[in-house]
Amino acid sequence: MLTTSNMRNKTPILLNRGQAMMVATILFLVVSVTIIFGLVGPILKQQKITSNLVLSRQSYFLAEAGIEDVVYRLKTGRPVSATEILSLSGSTATMVTTDTIGGKQIVATAEVESAVRKIEANLTLGIGTIFHYGVQVGSGGVEMGENSDIVGNIYSNGSISGDNGAKISGDAIVAGYIEENLEAVSTSCLQDQIIGKTNPKIDFAQSFVAPSSDSLAKVSLYLKKVGNPSNRTVKIATNNNGSPDDESLVSGTLNKDLVTSSYGWVDITFSSPPLLIAGNTYWIILDANQDSNKYWVWCNDSDSGYSGGISKYSKDWDDDPWTQTTGDLNFKTYFGADNSFLSGVTVQADAHANTITNSKICGDAYYESIDAGSLDFLNNPTTQICGVPTTDGTAYPNSPDPPVENMPISQGNIDQWKADAQAGGTIAGNYSITSNTSLGPKEITGDLVMTSNNKTLTVTGTIYVHGNIDISNGSTIRCNASYGANSCLIVADGWIHTSNNGTFAGSGTTGSFIMLLTTLACDGSFSTGCTHHDGAVDVHNNATGVIFYAQNGKVNLHNGVNVTEVTAYKLALDNNATITYDQGLMNTVFSSGPSGGFEILDWKEIE
Repeated sequence: MLTTSNMRNKTPILLNRGQAMMVATILFLVVSVTIIFGLVGPILKQQKITSNLVLSRQSYFLAEAGIEDVVYRLKTGRPVSATEILSLSGSTATMVTTDTIGGKQIVATAEVESAVRKIEANLTLGIGTIFHYGVQVGSGGVEMGENSDIVGNIYSNGSISGDNGAKISGDAIVAGYIEENLEAVSTSCLQDQIIGKTNPKIDFAQSFVAPSSDSLAKVSLYLKKVGNPSNRTVKIATNNNGSPDDESLVSGTLNKDLVTSSYGWVDITFSSPPLLIAGNTYWIILDANQDSNKYWVWCNDSDSGYSGGISKYSKDWDDDPWTQTTGDLNFKTYFGADNSFLSGVTVQADAHANTITNSKICGDAYYESIDAGSLDFLNNPTTQICGVPTTDGTAYPNSPDPPVENMPISQGNIDQWKADAQAGGTIAGNYSITSNTSLGPKEITGDLVMTSNNKTLTVTGTIYVHGNIDISNGSTIRCNASYGANSCLIVADGWIHTSNNGTFAGSGTTGSFIMLLTTLACDGSFSTGCTHHDGAVDVHNNATGVIFYAQNGKVNLHNGVNVTEVTAYKLALDNNATITYDQGLMNTVFSSGPSGGFEILDWKEIE
């Protein structure tokens, strides 16, 4: 029987049991809460990461949209401010456009809530061409009529001769005459040889046997490019146990702007042409660098069609071993063939030529041979002839012949322009301008005829004419205003003829010109299908603001004509004809029209 005393003794035990239960419950709750928070934390963290990722992607796409907007405006000739802002659903992207050498850089910064992304795009502007000279002429040389005048410098790969009163108001440079050799050549293009994309296939070389003992003035390589690699060096080296020697004889520059994304022959000239020995083996080396996004492609015949040589590659041409490849790389060689001369011309600055005769040099003279009359005037120049008070010129006998100068535009450039025109559609047959018309880019399979009175053709994109171009009776060709400081062009495969006050103009912005270019090989040697005087271009009236370009043919300027710039294989100036160089030609940029002025160089995220 329980007594009061016994009950008192049991109570502490019951109380102790209740405390234990409470402690256990609390511990359970603590553990449970810890587990819950342990589970919830990563979930919340993952949710935050996912949310930030979504915001980051939205920011990225907003920056992309901003870049695309600015690029579209630049490529279509629409105005673009230095800073543009694009708003979307309460978020913004800021695009900052800055000028770079030869193009534009666009940086887009987008922020969606706290997520920031930056994208950069670099654009290159069309094909930049520098016309250093009022006249540049190939091996056909220059014939100057009485009192004709070239106001500016002239560089000719052939001889210059003039009649009474012919004058050059700048420097006259006459290079040594050269000819293409038909033995040391490989032109069968069958497969791509990639240069510099992957290690160790970086530097490539092609050997050839010198057909005669003569000076190598120039080589041509059949190339295209991927991306926009920088200018590279082409070297000529002797043979060393079946490979190129690690020291070169001479080097020249491969101009990246003369190479396009399609194959074309590109010239590399040498300022000091090396004398090669007949029967000896020599190597043409393309010294590239390694870049998986910007590299060269040199066409290969795949079957060793040129019996006089082989091709090899190396990681570094002057340090690493060479490995032979299959086939021959495409190349051409040009050797000195004869001495060029300057004769019967007054030169108001310096003259450079192998032989100078019957000429009046107001500056200095560099030559191998000079006649007594020319030397006498050099030592006693007159203000009446030279135009300014002058002192005696300095004679530099035994001077080397000036090197052959590359033409400023390659065949690859021309082919690219033709393709750009074709992308705009085709007009079948002849096309006559009978009313004021805007045209381009466009291909015309026949002739372009502008003989109706006082009609204007506004060029809105590159025009390619398979036939001839005839401009007369007050007709005008001009660039669309959207070209801005860029220049526009018309390419023809036939002759170009201007007469009866045909006129030309750029876009209206300083530095903008129109170029009329023909590929016709009418060089004055009485070919068929040529214009007057057996030429490719015939100009009867003043034509300022236009560049005439005929690297395979002859340009003839009639009596009293005044033009801005001429580049041709051969040039003839009739009596009183004048070429007046415009300084804006130093930095001429030819886009493929307002829709193709800029090409994307790269596009990437930064920071």
